[in-house]
Amino acid sequence: MPSERCLSIQEMLTGQRLCHSESHNDSVLAALNQQRSDGILCDVTLIAEEQKFHAHKAVLAACSDYFRAMFSLCMVESGADEVNLHGVTSLGLKQALEFAYTGQILLEPGVIQDVLAAGSHLQLLELLNLCSHYLIQDHLNGWLKQTAGLHAQSF
Repeated sequence: MPSERCLSIQEMLTGQRLCHSESHNDSVLAALNQQRSDGILCDVTLIAEEQKFHAHKAVLAACSDYFRAMFSLCMVESGADEVNLHGVTSLGLKQALEFAYTGQILLEPGVIQDVLAAGSHLQLLELLNLCSHYLIQDHLNGWLKQTAGLHAQSF
């Protein structure tokens, strides 16, 4: 939904105005994610623990210096249709890809280790930041529960 604003003198004189869509970025990423889910227009298959994941090199390279280097430098993987990833679990890779395509991730104790390892290996800095916040909050919540339990016992 466009927002109202006053025109600048420059805009009034030239007739030029920079317009911005609030939904374009999200809809493009959602369409790419749907293509990934459907396995269409993907140009690479990532493999972790023998499980295959379709993806777009451009999306991966936009999110990760690791993938940017892999696909843009003269590395063997730059022209490969399939890339085996070692040091990453299939669960970690699945979660990392979900984050790369949606900007969202459901973190919980059962997956955090795999997600953190994948985010670190693949250099997904935003994902690492979210994992760090989750772990700090989880640690703080555990400390608060322990403190509350000790406090309740003293009464």
